[in-house]
Amino acid sequence: MIEVPALLALITSAVISYNNSVVVAGPLISIGVGRYLARIASGASITLGAIVLGWFMRIPQQCSFDSAIEIYIAILIPMLVSTFFRVPFSASIALIGSKIGSDLSRGMIDVPWISETALLWLLSGVIVTVLTIALHRVLGGAALISKKTFLLLGISRISILIISIASGILLGANTLGFLSSLECHRLLWIVAIGGAAASLPGSVMLEGMFRWFSVKHLSAASIQLSVVTGIAIATRFGLPLSHTYALMLSAAGYSASSGMSIFSRKQFLIAVRSWICSIAIATAISWGLFRTL
Repeated sequence: MIEVPALLALITSAVISYNNSVVVAGPLISIGVGRYLARIASGASITLGAIVLGWFMRIPQQCSFDSAIEIYIAILIPMLVSTFFRVPFSASIALIGSKIGSDLSRGMIDVPWISETALLWLLSGVIVTVLTIALHRVLGGAALISKKTFLLLGISRISILIISIASGILLGANTLGFLSSLECHRLLWIVAIGGAAASLPGSVMLEGMFRWFSVKHLSAASIQLSVVTGIAIATRFGLPLSHTYALMLSAAGYSASSGMSIFSRKQFLIAVRSWICSIAIATAISWGLFRTL
């Protein structure tokens, strides 16, 4: 019979994976891959990334079930509530906030980890934005010069296929690997299994938003490549990075370079508010649970 720690780790992993899955399945569906196959590819790549690369994520100063259980609950409760009321909530950012809340409740703040993570987010934000602008201009220029539109479309679709699978692998490594590190990677294989939840059917609306990215504008592959680069750098240093954060900044870079706005100012502000609420709510719940349990 599965133990309570393992069950909580599995459920939390499944919720996070399902939340992240659209980043993998969306682009695949937009280039013509069937929804069923795209979802399976999403679950398989996230699970694979967690198993193979999850151990890259740095183990915190204090890792045990006592601290992890607060984090599991701090993610699950607001995620379920926000899903019910259809309010945006970032599982990746909540995961970071819940760890901070757990540390604060014990008076054992991991200052080096917090400062390094904050610096990583700052630098990765600059990197993905600048990289997106550079790639858009290079790829966009190549598209204008070349007259072989059909060939470019084929290359674009192959690139999107490869990058999407890479995104899943890196998301599994970074997000699920970080979740696993809370218990010193003792339950890594169980956390990895939770990644299979990404194979479940998702929102058609969210998946459809990627059609604009990858089909109508070939050079928009620069967005995906920039996000993958940012998460790869974060995973290399064993630090967590939200894919929604990287995606929004990359999209902002694309908009600045192309002159075509992907997200409206209102949509961007909604995303920022959801990030702030996610980290604040998860921190508060994690801190409060220590006082209660």
